[in-house]
Amino acid sequence: MKMWAVFAIIVVVFVTLIIFQFVPNENFHTYLDKSVPFIGGDIPRLEGIDGNGIKIAVIDTGVDFNHPDLFGFGPDGKVIGGYNFIKEGEPPLDTNGHGTQVAGVIAADGNLKGVAPKAKILAYKVSENGESVSSDLIVKAIDKSIEDGADIINISLGVNKTNANIDIAVNRALEKGIIVITAAGNDGPTPQTIGSPGKNSGSITVGATYNNLTSSLIATLEVNEKPYTVIPMAGSSKLDKPIVGKIVFGGYGKEEELKNINATNTILLVERGSNIKGELLYFSIKEKNAANAGAKALIVYNNEPGIFLGELI
Repeated sequence: MKMWAVFAIIVVVFVTLIIFQFVPNENFHTYLDKSVPFIGGDIPRLEGIDGNGIKIAVIDTGVDFNHPDLFGFGPDGKVIGGYNFIKEGEPPLDTNGHGTQVAGVIAADGNLKGVAPKAKILAYKVSENGESVSSDLIVKAIDKSIEDGADIINISLGVNKTNANIDIAVNRALEKGIIVITAAGNDGPTPQTIGSPGKNSGSITVGATYNNLTSSLIATLEVNEKPYTVIPMAGSSKLDKPIVGKIVFGGYGKEEELKNINATNTILLVERGSNIKGELLYFSIKEKNAANAGAKALIVYNNEPGIFLGELI
């Protein structure tokens, strides 16, 4: 699977998780500055993967392309195309808000930044009020997405039963190599509550979840007033105040290497892996050795291109 495809999955899975927490008469706010890092959505940007060149079809209530974070309709805008199946001949402008929120989480690129801010949106309006939608229009929108060259199709809506025509349309998209992300709906968690298109085995179907955790997958390392972005290991706790100390190189973080340096109250910098071919020097071993040497913190830098994630013991 191409790297952009993996990133696209992160994008649309995240969108579906957020959208299906909707409850009438309650106000919900999407805090992209917190929620995007929580799911690791900004990690691909460290590799320069920001959605550039990707077209994502949003089958929903349309998109408000006058919004400053989603501005423009047409080849030079954020919303490069689409279709209004409710009022044919008119642009697919959102008057409900549901589709705009979906598109914003995906690709907002203004004051707010979506998961893939450089991606382009294809907006297909199949519902006016976000409450009712025709299965025939979902099918037409899927086929139009295929025709318009979408790389990914996001469908944060559906019907509460199996619909063969919708499932067949999803299969047509899958056969073209298009990633299809669907929502599990609002009727769970009891069995037999997922309808089409979420019931299609070829799509990636996502259910809602409640997040009561605090997390930060991105941290800042500042050296001589110059900031660098680093990725904390899984299990790291949020700091009340910054760790300040001298950075000392500790080789590969082996016990015998650290005996030859004064690592007490330092920030220890060690290389990933080992200098001995075939030796498995786990992050947990490096962490233990650094702690035993009296270091305040441990930074492991990569010995090959790409991003890696470690885990604390």
